Amino acid sequence: MVPRLRRGPFSTELFERYQRSEQALLLAMIKMVVNGVSTRKVRAVVEELCGTEFSKSTVSSLCKGLDDIVKEWNDRDLGSQEYPFLLVDALVIRVRKGGRVRLLSVLIATGINREGYREILGLMLGDSESEATWSEFFGRT
Repeated sequence: MVPRLRRGPFSTELFERYQRSEQALLLAMIKMVVNGVSTRKVRAVVEELCGTEFSKSTVSSLCKGLDDIVKEWNDRDLGSQEYPFLLVDALVIRVRKGGRVRLLSVLIATGINREGYREILGLMLGDSESEATWSEFFGRT
């Protein structure tokens, strides 16, 4: 029932032509930003590899779609798993906000489950690694 034509008009209706390649490119761009590559460098890499230009704002708007995914992950229920060990730490990073570069703390909680595997349980951006910020981090439900 599947056409066996090497050259012909057949094309799948499930994906538009080149749709999968375009999605792979967009996912690669997002992954670069998640791994710390600046939007300007992502733009330059994509332009050199593909000959296609993306503005910095396009790259930024793609990454804004990650906010909902991260929020959903951060708000997930952790009650189904036991974590005998809990490690907490903070990482200070530079963030551009309002035209200025500021130092913010990323508070991270890592749990070690009964099988001995580490899992990131939660993270939150805070102004500093203060008692108030840690209290807010642990006080969230």
